[in-house]
Amino acid sequence: MFSALQDNQEIKSSVWMIILSIIPSDLVRTGALLLGGTIVISHIVHAIRPRDLMDKLQMRLLHAEEKRKALKATIDSGIMVEADANFIEQIERRFRRLRYNVFALQERTLLASGLLQEIQAVRRGQSFEIYKCLEDVKALEKELEIHRATVMKNRYYWWR
Repeated sequence: MFSALQDNQEIKSSVWMIILSIIPSDLVRTGALLLGGTIVISHIVHAIRPRDLMDKLQMRLLHAEEKRKALKATIDSGIMVEADANFIEQIERRFRRLRYNVFALQERTLLASGLLQEIQAVRRGQSFEIYKCLEDVKALEKELEIHRATVMKNRYYWWR
């Protein structure tokens, strides 16, 4: 009734049970803790690696750029009033500042292209700076979305 795959899994499970029953339980617990600790540490290291964070930051910045371009296109097409141009100018200034910060961080990340250099970069706080820049991009995206939704809501009430 069982398939060959299920039989194979049952055999593997039985073999592991026999092996683990032969090894003392304290040793099994210690091995499980070491394996779990290794997995957690590898995830932490992956989460604070400057190179991985820069990739994430660049993707978020590209996504925010697309939203900014869409908002600018709606103003240019006349859907939004010219008073919103002031908001767009503020957004443009913030984007220029963010692009400059991302460029500087990218340059420093490229210079730290080895394991020891990455460890030194983390120790110097480069990952924290990238996280701050990521938070700035997220806040800018949120502000763009809120402004777009507010304008569309006002536009809807104006049409009614």
